[in-house]
Amino acid sequence: MELLIVKSLQVSDSEKNVYVEGYASAAVKDLDDEIITEEALKTAAEELKQEPYNKVFVNHKYDDIPIGKIVDAAVKTVDGVRKLWIKVVLNKAHPMFETVYRSLKDGFLDAFSIGFKALERAGNKIKRLKILEVSLVGIPANPEAVVDTVYEKMFRPCEDDILVKGVVPGHPWKYGKDSQNSWKKPSLSDFTDKSWDELSDSEKRSIAGHFAWSPKNPPEKFTDLKLPHHDPKTHAVVWRGVVAAMAALMGARGGIDIPSEDRKKVYDHLAAHYKEFGNEPPEFRFLEEFTAKLVEATGETDYGLPDSTNSTDPQPHLKSPNSKAANMSEEIEKKVEELTAEIERLKAENEELRKRLAEYEEKEKVAIIEKIKRVAAITKAEVNEEELKKANVIELKLVYADLADRVISHKTAEKVKTPVDNSEGFIETKWGRADARKVAELRKMLGIEGEV
Repeated sequence: MELLIVKSLQVSDSEKNVYVEGYASAAVKDLDDEIITEEALKTAAEELKQEPYNKVFVNHKYDDIPIGKIVDAAVKTVDGVRKLWIKVVLNKAHPMFETVYRSLKDGFLDAFSIGFKALERAGNKIKRLKILEVSLVGIPANPEAVVDTVYEKMFRPCEDDILVKGVVPGHPWKYGKDSQNSWKKPSLSDFTDKSWDELSDSEKRSIAGHFAWSPKNPPEKFTDLKLPHHDPKTHAVVWRGVVAAMAALMGARGGIDIPSEDRKKVYDHLAAHYKEFGNEPPEFRFLEEFTAKLVEATGETDYGLPDSTNSTDPQPHLKSPNSKAANMSEEIEKKVEELTAEIERLKAENEELRKRLAEYEEKEKVAIIEKIKRVAAITKAEVNEEELKKANVIELKLVYADLADRVISHKTAEKVKTPVDNSEGFIETKWGRADARKVAELRKMLGIEGEV
């Protein structure tokens, strides 16, 4: 199911109509175990554009005032499935208009359902039908009958929809990781030899998956796609592309033309890629902090992020960056790349130090174990070499100190008191004082037996 896209809606603005797009049905098995064939869907698409069958109701209450009417319908292929697409204009005079709009926006009414009379069947397949009405519902009989887009459009001809909320396209394919190659913003020709209009919805969705934001999915134009970061040929997520996309997102409010409401989910998407490469993303709060500095440097007060309420521009989120903002965005992208390279260098250096330390400790352990074995041979004590290898350097030094001190004590018994027997419970060695109980435990753990 597509994410619901809600575009700008000021219901008090009498100059705009509210539209709902989505799929009224599809050639898949529904909850009644029935399938409407492609031929029947095509017939329905033509009927739904004609009076009186173009009316839309809520929950099949077709004895009520219609909540809208269908202004366009067609059968489209989406991800290999034939679906009945419809475009509905809502009835602003309906007493439940605002309730229906809020229900659409909040996801309570997020599906379509058709009322029809079956005219011809073949098993569970409906080959011919008569459309009676279409309704907005909360639970559809057909799992593919979903609301896709809600938006408003001015009456002025040929004006583009005013974008307020879009989507982060999903990845319809598996992808690898590319941490080595350089990055260049792809063009449509990097993906396909076809024009955008020649592509199927499935192909458009596949291309959209290489980007972090789109006004809708599939997008109407290739240029609608923002923040690319996947390789066009292999689908691999490219580390330098992720960094460039994050820098553009963090660089300036006007750095990219995406709505303020979408920046956090775009950030979350890119941050997830950061972590796939084992890196920590910059904190999202830095975006807001940078905005304040940008306003101070450029004098611009509205770049389309949250809390941008002081502008008289009706489309602040579509404002193009001025030259200062663009330059600052480039500087930040460069700085992010430099910091990322420095982090990688430090990580490599730290790993090298860990490796050298481990090698040093291993050599020291081997040397101490050899000393312990020599002293044990002198004292005729039994040593479990496998257990010694499991001990760390400090534990081995304590054992060696104990054995060496016992040898010295044995040879100079007339001058040196047996240290294990002192009342304080400490062993005096040339390395200092060691807890006798700890040494005894270590001796037992390491399998050293016998008296000196």
